[in-house]
Amino acid sequence: MGCSCTHYSGPGDYSGPLLVLFIVSEVRNTSQRSQKLTSFAKLAKNVKKLLIISLIRSIMFLVMQLGISKKFQKEKKESALIMRKQTKIAAVVSAAALLALGASITSFAAAKGTWMMVDGEWYCYDKNGDVYENTFCSSNGKEYYVGDDGMLVRSSWVEYDGDYYFVNSSGAKIVNDWRLTTPYEDEDADEEWFYFQSTGKRADNKKILYKGSTFFFDADGKMLTGWVTADGDQVVNEENSINTSTTSPTYYCDETGARVESGWVYTTAPSTPDDDADADEYWYYLKSSGKVATGKQSNVKGQGFVFGNMDDNRGQMLTGWVGGEWDAADNSYDYKEIGGEDSDVKLSDYRGKDVVYYCMYDEDKADGHIQKNKWRKIWAPEDAYDEDEDEDKYWYWIEKDGKVYIPDVEDMKARGFAYDLGDGALEKDGDDDFYFAKKKVNSKDYFFNNRGEMLSDFVNVVETDDASVISTGMYYFGGENDGSMKTGSQTVKDDNGDSFKFYFGTKDNSSTGEVKGKGVTGNKNNKLYYMGHLVASEDYKYQPVKMDVDGDGKEDALFIVNQNGSIQHSALEYKEDGDILIDAKKAKATFSKANSKTNVWDKYEVENDAELENYIYVEYLNPEVVMPVGGDKLLTNSNASRSNAQ
Repeated sequence: MGCSCTHYSGPGDYSGPLLVLFIVSEVRNTSQRSQKLTSFAKLAKNVKKLLIISLIRSIMFLVMQLGISKKFQKEKKESALIMRKQTKIAAVVSAAALLALGASITSFAAAKGTWMMVDGEWYCYDKNGDVYENTFCSSNGKEYYVGDDGMLVRSSWVEYDGDYYFVNSSGAKIVNDWRLTTPYEDEDADEEWFYFQSTGKRADNKKILYKGSTFFFDADGKMLTGWVTADGDQVVNEENSINTSTTSPTYYCDETGARVESGWVYTTAPSTPDDDADADEYWYYLKSSGKVATGKQSNVKGQGFVFGNMDDNRGQMLTGWVGGEWDAADNSYDYKEIGGEDSDVKLSDYRGKDVVYYCMYDEDKADGHIQKNKWRKIWAPEDAYDEDEDEDKYWYWIEKDGKVYIPDVEDMKARGFAYDLGDGALEKDGDDDFYFAKKKVNSKDYFFNNRGEMLSDFVNVVETDDASVISTGMYYFGGENDGSMKTGSQTVKDDNGDSFKFYFGTKDNSSTGEVKGKGVTGNKNNKLYYMGHLVASEDYKYQPVKMDVDGDGKEDALFIVNQNGSIQHSALEYKEDGDILIDAKKAKATFSKANSKTNVWDKYEVENDAELENYIYVEYLNPEVVMPVGGDKLLTNSNASRSNAQ
């Protein structure tokens, strides 16, 4: 048991009053051997008065006469036992001396809990003069431990009553403080950090709040770093993963032992064995509570991030293409990175409640935030992780909430083919037709396929579910780095650098049949166009051309055009080098002055085209030859399966 004692002085305190002082003298015997007597200090606290110097000398003389000095010949290790026995003898001798001297004091006993220095070491004595052993004794508000020989213990572990303590270099018990040392009874082990609580007890299996930071300790009191659980277990085996429960969540403690809160760490997964030096590392974010962030987080240092929430990726910051599959059973999303060399996952697989994000990644910092409200030109998921410059990149639109725009089935109102302007002709860019959606982004119109890829160049719409959204016809969306629907006059260069003129509707007009973005077929501003392309005489100064202007598949309009594409509207002899090419005067040709059909541009078409044909001496222009479209009729495959096309 520890001593609860009052005393004059203790270790490190040399100022108390002296009650008994033994003066060391030399005693020589006939063999000339000398013996050293030990000084004693502070034997008792409460005595009636001090002994005079003569009484002390008398007591010392009596002690020597009784042969007490022989007790002092033992080694230093036995000094505590000697002192205990001598104290008792001294009390008896003192009483005898007092009687002999006629003194009035009747008793002399060691003070309760008295500290005494013997041969440079401190000992603590009870009221009977016995040395305390294996217990704590107090001095000036501090507790000191004496071992099994009664000697003060310094700079050492102390096991007492089943608990573990540590005493400093002065012997005082450490409280509310740290110690870097080897574990208890394992001096060959590496040094570890230990914390000792207000009672001095080592923190075993504890969570400690120290100066605003939280620390965890295992069953042996060792401060934990890395992945730890709330119950003090360190997560370092292959079977453990991040736990986000409220009972025993997983935390991360940095190299100082402090639990990371509202911060990033770059480390291996919790299940990684300690000896796996090649294990992959990931970014994790620890919330203000210290818990690992999972799923979509809207505000991490002002940015949105997505973290894995499944067993094989829990807590890992996800980058690149990130897909969230809706789990109806849990009413939540399962997030994972999608795509890659061996993956057949496509963005079109994510529909309905599913979501897709694109998270930029900078390996030098935790920067895998969700992109928002912007265009990104990147590889498709199946090519993204290879970063193969031979593979095409596509433009994707990312909404304000960070979701990559991927049209739902109900959004894809039309079917068609992609074209580009090759060597003086519009040529199919692939043979497959596909469905697509129309979407307004920043006040401009765009087409997107079912994989969320922005369409560019030319798109020929051959089928529509809703003409008010997308009408059939040819549309142009600029080059690959543009994609916005073009309107009005456009000059487009082919692969050879030759320029070609087009005109696309500027607005929807039901009275004229003009459709915004749709290539004009017929007269526009006294120029002749076929599916947006300017139709102009090629081989002669003037040439006739028959066109299907009302879209019924029949050539029902005849025009005369010059080499600038201007439509002629006078009954003249159209000549070149004195030769008559078209004799509209002799044919008495008449020309329409206004739109005579519904939803067409038919102004200046020849009204009596049958009669004029007898006075045409050159070949007709074929608008599909002037601007051929892949050698195919434009309006084809209208019966294709919608499901197959998607």
